[in-house]
Order: sequence, then C-alpha cells, then structure tokens
Amino acid sequence: MNDKKWKASSSNFDSEVTIPKPAMSSLSLKRKHSIANSAYSEKSATLTPSRQVTRYQKIKSTFFYSYQNIVAIILAWQFPDVAKKGGYIRAEWTIKWGAVIIIFLISGLSLRTKILAKTVLRIRLHLMIQVINLMIIPGVVFGLVLLFFKMHMPLNSLLLVGLVIAASTPTTVSSNVVMTKNADGNEASALMNAAIGNVLGIFVSPALVSVFQGPLIDATPEDETATEAGGKVDFVSVLKQLGITVLVPLVVGQIIQWLFTERVAKIKVKCRLSDVSSIALLTLVWSVFSDAVASGSFGSVSPVDIVAVVIINAGLYISFSLLCWFLAAIPAPFPGPRWVQRLRYSRADTVAIMYCGATKTVAMGVPLINVLYQTGDPGTVGVLSTPLLLYHVEQLILGNIEVEILKKWVRRGQQDDIEKQQEEDGIVIPAPNVDVIEIESNQLYDSGTTQAPSSGLPSHLASSNIPPGPFAPSHHHH
Repeated sequence: MNDKKWKASSSNFDSEVTIPKPAMSSLSLKRKHSIANSAYSEKSATLTPSRQVTRYQKIKSTFFYSYQNIVAIILAWQFPDVAKKGGYIRAEWTIKWGAVIIIFLISGLSLRTKILAKTVLRIRLHLMIQVINLMIIPGVVFGLVLLFFKMHMPLNSLLLVGLVIAASTPTTVSSNVVMTKNADGNEASALMNAAIGNVLGIFVSPALVSVFQGPLIDATPEDETATEAGGKVDFVSVLKQLGITVLVPLVVGQIIQWLFTERVAKIKVKCRLSDVSSIALLTLVWSVFSDAVASGSFGSVSPVDIVAVVIINAGLYISFSLLCWFLAAIPAPFPGPRWVQRLRYSRADTVAIMYCGATKTVAMGVPLINVLYQTGDPGTVGVLSTPLLLYHVEQLILGNIEVEILKKWVRRGQQDDIEKQQEEDGIVIPAPNVDVIEIESNQLYDSGTTQAPSSGLPSHLASSNIPPGPFAPSHHHH
C-alpha cells in the first residue's frame, strides 16, 4: 500500500466524518452501525476492512479455477501426445521441472516478508493449523479409506489411494489467504501458515505417503489394480527433487522480494505474475492428464466413481472446516474457566484456522505425485491426481460460500465486544452519523484504500485495547 496515499485518505476521513452532538447509551446502538472490520490477534487489534466486492468478482473468484482445470483436461483429452511424457514438448523437463520451479519462484516473490515477520512468534496458532492439516486430516482419511477397502466398497482403488495422497498434501498457497481476507479473518496468520505448510510439506508429505502406502496396498481388494500405485518410495530422491523444484525457488523468491520489495511489487503487477503462475499450474494439470489419457488409465474409472469422490470430498471439506472451528472457537454458551478462555482464539483467527486447516494444494500435490510415481506407469499419476484436483475445485466453491457466513459472524462478534466493553466501563458515546460514515467508507474503498483509520472510532475506543469477543482469548501473551 502507498503510505502517502493512505495518509491523505486518513486525514480526509478525519476531516469529513461528522458526529452529531446528542449522545446515546451504547446499549441503544443499532446492529446496522458497522465499525471498521477488525482483525483481532491474540495480542492486539488492528482495523483492516476488505474492499467491497461485486457479484461478478465473487462469481469469477469461485469458478475461475474450475474453468481453467476443465480447459486443461479437454486439451489433454484431445491432444495427449503434446504434453505427455516423451511428447512433443518434452513435458518431463519443460513442465514437470520448469513449470514447478516457476510456480514456487513466483510464490516466493509474492509472500510478504514483513507480514510474515509480524506473526512468526504465534507458535500455538501455527502448531494447531499444521497439526490439523498435516496430521489429523491425513490420519482420518487414511483410516476412512482403509474402512472402505475392508467393506469392499465398489470404488476404483486408485482413486481411493489418491484421496489419501490428497489429504497428505499441505495447505494451499493463495486461495486460503484470499478467502480469509474476504471473510474478515486474520490474513497475516493465513499467509504465514501457507508458507510454513508448504515448506513442511516438502518433508512431511512424502513421509506420510511412504507410511500409508504399505497398509493401503495390503488392504486393496485382490481383484483391483491398485498395486500399480505400489513400489518403494525413494525418500532421499523425493526430497532432493522437491528441494530443487520447490524449496530453492521459494527461498530465492523470498530473498529477492526482501531485497527489492518495491521493485518486485511493480513487476508483479506489470508482468501479471499471478496469471503466469496460474498458467504454469494449468500446464502441469495438462501434462498429468495427457499421460493418463495416452496410457488409457481412465478406462477403469467410471462416472459413478467420479461422482462418489466428489461427494466424499465435499463431506470431508465441510467436516474438517467444522472441526477447525470447534477446536479454535471452543463454542459454549458461557465463558468457562480462565484456562478455557485462554485456549480460545478470536473469531478472526478462527477464520484463518478454518481455511488453512481444511484446504489442500494442487501446486505441491501434483508435483509430489509425479515425483513419487515417476518410475511407474505415467498414466497412474493422472488417476491418483484426480481426487486432489476435484478437492481443489470443491474447496474453492465451498470456501467462497463460507465467506459471507463467516464475515457476518466475525462482525457480529466485533460489535458484541464493543457494546460489552462500553457497558462494563459505563461509557456513553455520541451517536454516529451512520449515513455519513458509510458514504465516506465507500469513497475510501473506491479509491483503492485497503485499511480504515482508527479515527473512524471515537478517540477513547480507537486508542484502547478492545478485548476480544466471547469466542476470543483474553489478552495474555502466549
């Protein structure tokens, strides 16, 4: 954000917003009076409103990646010889190395170092997200798939193994941050855990797949062909390739972004690096499905199998989102003991935990599957990747549906916090001119401002530490 532009907007906001003289009790404040969207952390409160989003933008953000994946699959279906292994463009080098390096170099350039530094010491929050994402979810899905095998569910075994691999991947890099911000969640925490998760995923995800692989193959019904997904995982080789294609570009991008912050920001906009990253990811999907189509691997996958995976994915995402919400908010009709209050996270943090905990990344997952099964049948990778690609599309759709629900929940908690504090302190504040505040706020959003000044609040509230809401922890340093 341009600091000069922000200061000018802030002073303009201060001078033009008017508060009438008649005072009223805080208890008479109406719900429609919306204070700037708060993003509470465990130690402080910062005011960060999200700009107004048009209906077209919401639809675009929800379905854009879905359409992209469909286009990539159609290309693979019609022209499998172009991007298959050993094809015209030598995809095993140009895409499975080159495109992956580009994706994570751009990710490194996009991760904002200063924002990451602000949340790096929130160890308990980071630990909770990573334990849910890289331990609880893989363990639950692994157990569920074993149960399906024991029950002889009439589903393609490769797809079920693919479900476990999808669950073993880390959280996504960008979409969870965007959805967290749109839902008035703690964007900084989401950004930090996207970075942590993808670095940990380089080491944890191959280890999980290696541990799960043996029991899965043993449990596979004998008349199925899931043994194609067998074989020993060369852990050292996997770490070496993921380190070169993922970790090194990510670190290099961060170093460049840290040394040349302003220049990189301009280049990102001018060269539309986010679109370049999306195109690189699409070529990866195209290559994976080209291998599967060329080898005929989808011949054993029926429409019923795909529909079943879609339903399972939706159930898993909703269930894991609710699990994250329950563990973070610890819902109860009463405050509870002090130790319980300290374990609770604020509503803004809970939103970040929900999105980072339940989402999975294609950018890391597809390269991981490619590396793990590079010595096997190339078409196997396409079938194994299908559950992850479907989960990615579904988490975008369901996540964007959650945005409006969570945004109202966060704002309601903020208003309750303010009213509760006013009631406890016996504060009587002037009644704000709601229409004037809304007009000026809209002007600020339209001008490109992404943060509202604290002067939008009365001075005694703007400078005070407002305690978190009923689901938030009290102000203790963790």
